[in-house]
Amino acid sequence: METKDKDSEDLAHFQPVLSYEFKQLFYDADLSAGEEYFMRKCSSCHDSEKSDTHGKGPNLWNIFGRKAGTAKGFEYSDAMRQSGHIWNFATLNYYLTRTERAVPGRIMNFRGIRQDKYRAKLLLFLSTMNDVAPVLPK
Repeated sequence: METKDKDSEDLAHFQPVLSYEFKQLFYDADLSAGEEYFMRKCSSCHDSEKSDTHGKGPNLWNIFGRKAGTAKGFEYSDAMRQSGHIWNFATLNYYLTRTERAVPGRIMNFRGIRQDKYRAKLLLFLSTMNDVAPVLPK
């Protein structure tokens, strides 16, 4: 049996891809359910409004296309700053599945969202929080 190097799973060393099945979840996802999920699970730390202010976590406006750990005015962990990845549907999905696996040593105290349908709804909502909305993966 092949063993996987633990570092090979973090976003500094791994480029995730979305499965066809996961991509299809976006087209069935309810945007308002994604916003509700964000408000319930994320809004106590992250802001969804276009602003330069941060809460306990960084403001998530324009997260798509942003290099991890680079939102001006927020103090990130060394692990997040050094991860080097760009946030997109695949990297956000991977991160939100199991945050510790994706960025070991991150400060964010959140274990992850295990159910695909909830991550898809949340990612759909997050994609609306950009000056230019990213194109949904096909």
